[in-house]
This record gives sequence, C-alpha cells and structure tokens, in this order.
Amino acid sequence: MQIKFNGKYDKKLFFTAVRLANEPGRSARMLHILVAMVFGVMLVTTVQEIIKTGDIVGQIIEIALILLMGLVLYQAYVPSYLGARKMWNAELEQRIMSGTITKSGITYKFPKGDRFYAWSDFNRLRKMPNLITLITLGGMLLIFPRHFFKSDADWERFTNFIDTRVIVTKKK
Repeated sequence: MQIKFNGKYDKKLFFTAVRLANEPGRSARMLHILVAMVFGVMLVTTVQEIIKTGDIVGQIIEIALILLMGLVLYQAYVPSYLGARKMWNAELEQRIMSGTITKSGITYKFPKGDRFYAWSDFNRLRKMPNLITLITLGGMLLIFPRHFFKSDADWERFTNFIDTRVIVTKKK
C-alpha cells in the first residue's frame, strides 16, 4: 500500500512546524515557566529598588541573576526561531514536496533523485491536529501538513503508519 503526498510549504506553516519539532518536554516547559515567573518578579523588584535608591551597584547580584535567567529563557525558545528564519528561503517556498509513504518508510522525490527514509531512521515525532513533524536520527526535519494528502483517508492511514512504525525517544 502506498500513500502519496504532494504540496508546498508556506512561511507560517514552516515556522509552526519548526516550533512544534523543537518544543521542550513537559518537565522542561514547567521549569521554563518557573524561571519566567521568578525572572519577572526579580526584574520588577530590582527595577523598583534601583528607582527608589538610585543604587545600581548595590543590586549587582540581582542584575546578574536576571541576566542568567534571561539567558536560560533565550536558549529555550529563540534558537529554533532563528534556525527557521535561516532555513526559510524563496526556493523552499517554491519547491513542491512530493513522495510516497509505504510500510518500509517515506520516499521524497527530488529533481536530483529520490531520498528514502526508513521508519527506523526517525527518533522524534510531534503532532498537531493538521500537522506532523518527524525528526531523523541525523537531525533532518520532515514536515507533513494535512493539505499534502488528497483525502482524509490518506491522512488517517499516514497517522496510523506514524503511530505504529515510529519509535520515539521520550522527552520528559
């Protein structure tokens, strides 16, 4: 059985897929929320203290902690956005992505030749109702929006393949 896919990416879809693929696990997200809350409280209280006393040097430890927490939050979210900006170009916007999905894996058809990915090549999977991202062991991101498939039945068969054939490395 073969499932064919065909379509183009748009910028919004591409950025959404990159964000989805790089989404941290649940415990990391909770840690980021905690850091963000502490970051906000420390920022407000430090700024209030500096305004009240005019003493920036006396608040140096708090300022250093604010910068450190800001760096943690930056590392969690900004690099994936910058990576998506770097990857997105006019050629990618114009390229038609097509191929087939079979019991053995996914084949992309390119003008320079086909590229096959076996199901065992994938170690990460992220899903939204109309979007699936797969990441290979080598870090290649494959994006499958619902509109790449001709029918709901094809989309359903594809999601069943993903659920039964991709063994994911769990994020905590």
